[in-house]
Amino acid sequence: MSENQTKSAYGLGRAARLNLAYEILTELAETSRPLDAILSSRFRHLQDALERRDRRDLEQRVRSVLLHYRRLLWWLKQVRLDINMRSMLLADMILNDDADIPQLEKLCNGAHNRMDMLRKEEIASLKRLLGKNINHPDMNEAMLAECPDWAAAGLKRIFGDNFAAEMRALSDKPTSDFRVNTLLASPADTAESLASQGFKVDATPLSPIGLRQSQPGGPILSETEAFRQGWLEVQDEGSQLVALMVGAKKGMQVVDFCAGAGGKTLALAAEMENSGHLVACDVHSKRLNRAKVRLKRAGVVNAERRQLENTFDKWVKKSRGKFDRVLIDAPCSGTGTWRRNPDSKWSKDETDLTELVQLQKEILDSASRLVKSGGRLIYATCSLLPEENEDQIERFLSSNTAFKRLSAQDVWQERLATDYPAKDPNYLRLSPYLNGCDGFFAAILERE
Repeated sequence: MSENQTKSAYGLGRAARLNLAYEILTELAETSRPLDAILSSRFRHLQDALERRDRRDLEQRVRSVLLHYRRLLWWLKQVRLDINMRSMLLADMILNDDADIPQLEKLCNGAHNRMDMLRKEEIASLKRLLGKNINHPDMNEAMLAECPDWAAAGLKRIFGDNFAAEMRALSDKPTSDFRVNTLLASPADTAESLASQGFKVDATPLSPIGLRQSQPGGPILSETEAFRQGWLEVQDEGSQLVALMVGAKKGMQVVDFCAGAGGKTLALAAEMENSGHLVACDVHSKRLNRAKVRLKRAGVVNAERRQLENTFDKWVKKSRGKFDRVLIDAPCSGTGTWRRNPDSKWSKDETDLTELVQLQKEILDSASRLVKSGGRLIYATCSLLPEENEDQIERFLSSNTAFKRLSAQDVWQERLATDYPAKDPNYLRLSPYLNGCDGFFAAILERE
């Protein structure tokens, strides 16, 4: 079979993969589904036709368009190409992969499972991109940094002179991190088990319970014995550190207020050594159902799942002042995870940010009622925007005098033996550029 036929020696041919990348980008533009959900669905549907290298090539092709999105838009306007995913994909191949017109014509031949043939006007415009660099002196700072306008002001305010470097780090390939389930195994035993099957990992630099894949290849994680036995979960190091900062201990009463599918709930249960009482709350039943499976696999027995009707659910009022620790992993813009989810930066706008800030305020006001005297409220996001982080905490403290802010640096030193990794001692703020993990924020408040 030739490279351009339906299937090559190792899966789909190049032309078919390009067309599939175009279909994925089009679905992303026309629906509200996140990229990882679209990729997962497509890969399942085509599992018999796709090899691992096909999947890697497809994901890289789609990510390249999303990582160069603003600059590609700028170039499309300069050469007067229609603003659509087809044009974005073709322009990306020229500007970032040095493709030429004959190559594109060969790939876009209109055959079955191929992109439509290039039109004369398309060819004329695409030729004007040949030899050009994706960057141009006329592009502004936010455009060169691939930062959407709705987030630029806040990120510049928090990062200052490091803005460009932080944005570049948010476009880098993300790490593959895992949290060891200390209820069932140690980090050393887990790493040894993975290595015996050719899955290479190293200890994460900050989290004492984290492992990071050090070499590509090897078996798929879900096929390893360590994963099957529930010894580890996929979780970024930054997320692990936020869970550790909660300070959950054996015998405590703890709430994970926005538990989702239970990633931090699992980490808290391990810190509590499966004792005490842990409540995983969320307003989405499907997320909590996914948590049920994960909790069982991890051997967690001290956690209950509770679906809330809304932020101010009656259960919150009935449970006022009963909990030692309340974690709010608040819904947010996800700016700290752009390297994993580059599509999310282009699927939001100023209105979304305003709505999220209001929702975070309501969640803080509601969940804070659960904290007992002397207990702690931990507010966390995977956002880097001050509007969702420092500004939220300052607003909350100004109207809730029963709470005081604890030094994040002091809490870090209580919990971890490593050096404090953030610049501000008041708040834990992590970023890919400074810490090599996803962007996270955490504030620790105590009810006096």
